[in-house]
Amino acid sequence: MNFLNRRIFIIFSVALNIGFVIMAITMAYHHSKPFHERSWYELVDLVQHLKLPESQESAALDAIKQFRVTLEKHKQDAKQDRRKIFLMFAKTGPVDEDQLDQLIEAADNQEKIKNQAFEAHLLELRNLLGDEKRAQFFSLLLEHLTAEDKSPSR
Repeated sequence: MNFLNRRIFIIFSVALNIGFVIMAITMAYHHSKPFHERSWYELVDLVQHLKLPESQESAALDAIKQFRVTLEKHKQDAKQDRRKIFLMFAKTGPVDEDQLDQLIEAADNQEKIKNQAFEAHLLELRNLLGDEKRAQFFSLLLEHLTAEDKSPSR
């Protein structure tokens, strides 16, 4: 291998290493915050993009924050109900089908409650934002979700 080929391979190797370091720094920067926190900042950016009056923006962000707390509680309740179902099957012996039906019904009810809370939240946002800003907000949110779906999985 002559001197020129070695030099080319060394330069290529150094360029690859620099590229890997830059990508690692970029990935660490973009994923340094937990998902829940990143998604909150993304929602704040979407609301600020609407250029609402301060009181209306504050009311919309408060409604979103309250919904996130409510949604998290419903998710935990549903998770707990599903856990009870698995605990029932983890025991040895026969399964009480009536109790199983009750547990499954409780889990289904949690999902219904969560969906009702989601519907109420959307109606509240509709009232807070008005027609034009509501349409703009949900268009931006849909664009954001569509772009997120197209991004490579983590």
